[in-house]
Amino acid sequence: MKKIILSLGIAILLIALGLRAYFAFVPPPESTLHEALADIVPSELAGWKVKDMNMAESPESSARITDFLNFDDAIFRVFEKGDIFVGLYIAYWSPGKASYRWAGAHTPDTCWVQNGWTCTDREYSIPFQHGDAQFQPAEYGVYEKNESAQNVYFWHLVGGTAFGYKQQDGHNIFGALIDIKHHGLDLRQEQFFIRLSSNKHLEQLKKTAGIDQILDSLSAIGLGGTSAASTL
Repeated sequence: MKKIILSLGIAILLIALGLRAYFAFVPPPESTLHEALADIVPSELAGWKVKDMNMAESPESSARITDFLNFDDAIFRVFEKGDIFVGLYIAYWSPGKASYRWAGAHTPDTCWVQNGWTCTDREYSIPFQHGDAQFQPAEYGVYEKNESAQNVYFWHLVGGTAFGYKQQDGHNIFGALIDIKHHGLDLRQEQFFIRLSSNKHLEQLKKTAGIDQILDSLSAIGLGGTSAASTL
């Protein structure tokens, strides 16, 4: 048993040294985000009240952990029209800024639930259509708190491809090896976490003037596409 543990330790050390040498000579990919998220997402919509919220006020974050998330850019913008509420939360990490697993823990399944929400429905890697564009497969859930329910669609994009969360390999000492299995040696792709939430169902929202502009902004940052979701 000791020999097996020693062999595993040596293997992990050699892989770590190899990755360090690889990263020293191979530059990370170029970022695809060339504008501020606040300039891409609509700041005005006819007939809507639009408000920017502090990131620490979102269910994903808190004043205690926001600094640790280490975003390169982020936005939490709320849209209200009559009894319709839409929340759009986007976080961006440039290539090599954060591990996939750290950003991947930044989901309603973790953060919302830890902040007192209850998940009452959950679907994985479902189709999401916007006009003629097929978006990346979405994660979907219904989350409730204080007798209020939110329909939540979210995406974790790594290098332009959405993760699927149906099967988790777990967070353990072999996490880097699992990531290499899924993504290859270069673990420095840029990442987006995108969350679209509303107290109304998506089909009702799509019939509401102004929603197209919000979804267009998501297409502009790379959510539009037909790639199948990979599994984290």
